[in-house]
Amino acid sequence: MSSYQAFLQEKQLIDEFVNNGYKITAITGSLDGDKVEFRKEGLIKMKSILLLNADSRKYVTTLLIKRQLQKQ
Repeated sequence: MSSYQAFLQEKQLIDEFVNNGYKITAITGSLDGDKVEFRKEGLIKMKSILLLNADSRKYVTTLLIKRQLQKQ
């Protein structure tokens, strides 16, 4: 699988969570990739994904910064 295809798969997962009302609550970086945790208002259970692609990590960080700027 190409790097671009891997990015598209991870981006699709991220977009699916965000479009279903989940918000990014934590990003933890490691040598294995970035673990991104999502939580939906009113739900106790959180969801998480491990991002292996650098472009996916940039994308999720951009979404987080965009959300913070909208709060201002």
